[in-house]
This record gives sequence, C-alpha cells and structure tokens, in this order.
Amino acid sequence: MTWRLFPALDDDWRLVVGGAAARAARARWADDAVLASYPDVGSVVEALRSGGNDRDAADRVLGALAARAPVDDVALRAMLQALLPGLVNVAKRLGRGTVDEDLEATVVAEAVLRIRRYPLQRRPRAIAANVVLDVFGGIARQRARAAHREGRRALAAPASAPDPSLEVWGLVHDAYADGRLRRGDAELLLSIALGTDSLRRRAEREGTTYGAMSERWRRARDRLRRAATVAGRETHR
Repeated sequence: MTWRLFPALDDDWRLVVGGAAARAARARWADDAVLASYPDVGSVVEALRSGGNDRDAADRVLGALAARAPVDDVALRAMLQALLPGLVNVAKRLGRGTVDEDLEATVVAEAVLRIRRYPLQRRPRAIAANVVLDVFGGIARQRARAAHREGRRALAAPASAPDPSLEVWGLVHDAYADGRLRRGDAELLLSIALGTDSLRRRAEREGTTYGAMSERWRRARDRLRRAATVAGRETHR
C-alpha cells in the first residue's frame, strides 16, 4: 500500500517545526504549565509519539493542545501530527487494502474537524483513542448514508465481504446510543476491533494481568451481544 498524503504531512511537519509559526506558538504557550515544559513544538509531538504506556501524560499534553486547537492552528497541526499513526490505521481499515487518495483526504479532514470540536470538558481521558474512533465512526456514518441514498443501485452491486471492524462499530454505536452499553465497554471493544490498542498493552498500562483484561473484553463482548439481541427483538415486534 502506497500512501501519499500521510507521508506528505510528515514532510510538511518537518518544515512547520522550523518555521516562524512554530516559534510564535511556542511563545504563546509560555503560560501553559504543560506545553511550556517542552523546548519547542516539535518535541511536544515527539513526546506524544514516544510516550509508551503513559496515557495520563499523553492526555495532559493532548488536552492542552485540544484546548487551544479551536483558535490555534499550530496546536491543531501538532495534535493531528501526533495522531497520524492512528489515522493511518483508520484509512487502512476503511480502504480495505485499496490505495485511495480521496480516502486519505477524507480521514484528515474528518480528523481536523474532530480536533477543532473536541469536547475536552466532557471527554478529558483517552483523547487519542476518542479522536481516532470518532473519525472512523464519522466516516462510517457518511458511507452508510451514501449507500442508503444509492438505493437499488447499491443493492444491485456485487456483494463484497463485510468489514468486521465496520460491523463491530455499527453494533457498538447503536448499543451505546441506546444506553445498553457502557462507554468504557464501547471504547474497549472499538479500540481492539480497529487495532488501535491490544489487550496486552491495555493490561500493562492499567497494571493488571492479560487474563483479567481478556476477561473484561469477553464480558464487554457478551454485553454487546445481549444488547444486539434485544435491539433485534424490538425491531421485529
């Protein structure tokens, strides 16, 4: 798979960090207790990219960027750059192995929108995962609406194998929206389904065993199945 836009963003970022806009942003951030601890804008993203399992530290930095992103283009750009690996994964899932520059552009545009409007007060934790999952879900909804508008033409098109991650997202989204699934369960199921996290990494990060985390995932999956069963019964009444 050959990506074009994502590598171009990496190249652009190297220019950004050495430019006047980054220096001006660093001056603006001097009164920020979190961002001011970094020597320059580039090191903020480097810290996020290499932060390992310290999600609390990542949330502090991403929270500081998200708070400024609605009016600070450099903060938005830094947050976008930090989240690129997750966004690449979203594009891979949605593209299903097909190189599509339009899809790359759609993923980036959706990410910019989600970063600009990130509800920091309501969702101060797991910021990276929230943005990436919201991007995936937003584009999945757009595609579902487009397919619905196609009507019979879509029904007449050759059937292709369903994407399990899209199917899981739809089930989780509906169950959570109906109040049948807790947000923690929804986030866990989606992050594993999309490959943005793994049970082993989560277990290490949360200081528990792999077996305990696997059991937590299994119970969340069972709750999702029950929610889907109930929803199915109600639909067919």
